[in-house]
Formats: sequence, C-alpha cells, structure tokens
Amino acid sequence: MITVSTLLLSGGLAAPLQAQGFGQACEQAVAKLCRPGEIGACFADEAKWTLLPEGCTGDVQTMIEMEREAKAEQDATPLDQLTAFSYGGILRQGPSMDSAKKASLKPGQPIQIIEDPDIWFDDYKWYKVKTKSGIGYHWGGIFCTQGGTKPDGVLYDCGEYPPGSF
Repeated sequence: MITVSTLLLSGGLAAPLQAQGFGQACEQAVAKLCRPGEIGACFADEAKWTLLPEGCTGDVQTMIEMEREAKAEQDATPLDQLTAFSYGGILRQGPSMDSAKKASLKPGQPIQIIEDPDIWFDDYKWYKVKTKSGIGYHWGGIFCTQGGTKPDGVLYDCGEYPPGSF
C-alpha cells in the first residue's frame, strides 16, 4: 500500500512526517485520492476535501505545506552559486549582534556565502561569509544576492536593489 509517507519520501520528508503523527486513515485517504501526483495539486480540486474522513483537514493542510517547503528547498540555488554584496555593516565573529566585530564592510563589497547556520534575527538570517576582510558572520538584512533564487532571510535580490541604489 502507498502511504503519504511514501509519496513524500523523495522530498526527504520521512522524519518530519513521522514526527507529525498523521492519522493512518488520513494518510490512506490522501494516497487513494492523490496517487500518483502532488498533494497540493490534488487538493486544488475543492471536491477532494469533501471526500476526506472527518478530522483529516488539518493533517492534509500540513502535508501540503510540507510538500511546498520540500519543493522550495529542492528549487533553491545552492549558496555557493550565488553572488552576494553587502549594503554595509559589520562582519562579526559569531551569528549575533553581541558577537565581537571583525571588520566593517562597505556598501557594494562582495561577500561569499559559506554557510547558513539557520539563525534568525528580526526576520533575517545570519550567514557565515568570506570577505576580503576574512571569514565571519553577516546579517542577511543588510546584503543582497544575485545569480539565482534569493535565499530566505536575505533582504533583496541585487538585480532589483543593487548596493547604492537607495
């Protein structure tokens, strides 16, 4: 039998699905209604929602969101393929405003994103970067990227708002 877990395994969602604890009846209903396609596309047909067992709406909404997130991750441009530029600011030793200053960055200074430690501050992420001043952390709220999909937690796409344009 195909389960929702099987449908989403290709997106690397096995562990998150298990952690969600979806009801077996819900998983079976979704597998029957949506096989072999995407859950979100399947439930774009409003009539499918009426065919779900009682209490499955929330599970299906979560499955659709997990599917969207997995697709976005697969479609994301790898960080090492992006070009990034600072809008100015401080290169820090760690990913926080309290971390010691390593250097000041000028608007338009190129930065190379090395890592996304997934640390958020005021709606933007901290990124580990390499600059001519060394390796450190730069807050995503004061730089832009170009050459692919702008990562979550970065202020702008440089094509839309190049350094010095505002």
